[in-house]
Amino acid sequence: MIRAVIVLLVAAVALFSSLAAALSLQQVAVSRLQINNLVLQDSSSSSSSSSSSIFILGDTGSIENCGTDADLFHPESIILTPDPPRRGENLNVDIKGTLDETVDKGAYADVRVKLGLIKLVDTRLDLCDETKKIDEECPIEKGPLNVNTDVKIPGEIPPGNYQVHLDLTNFDGKHIGCFEAKFRL
Repeated sequence: MIRAVIVLLVAAVALFSSLAAALSLQQVAVSRLQINNLVLQDSSSSSSSSSSSIFILGDTGSIENCGTDADLFHPESIILTPDPPRRGENLNVDIKGTLDETVDKGAYADVRVKLGLIKLVDTRLDLCDETKKIDEECPIEKGPLNVNTDVKIPGEIPPGNYQVHLDLTNFDGKHIGCFEAKFRL
């Protein structure tokens, strides 16, 4: 069964690849990746205007669900291991949640990455194209989701304070989800 959470994972994989390419061009010095184990638990907030919650990434950062209750994707958990991840090694990603509607061709993710005040990446990714890169198919069916996969962490990531923003939209303009992460590498 195709899992819709791959939409978020694909955006993250593409983000790291774009970031690594940009940093390689600039020949920026690298250091050991310092992100601790991330566990994102969906908030139990009953607010109809926003389900925004802040979650802690060990001692080095946080991730926020910047979406609303009207979003198509409702995360239950996102777990990244090992603790801490290591530059140049695989990172296991375990994602659970629910997708209210099928994600189809034309869906996209707006991805922005900053290192301190410097914008490194500001791009729009086609979610179906990115999904195919990890041997999944599009459309991505609605329903309960459980994805577990490995992602290679680029060795070129330099030290610093990062801000990552993912905003996902379906082919029909409906909002899939929004996530903001702040962390120190």
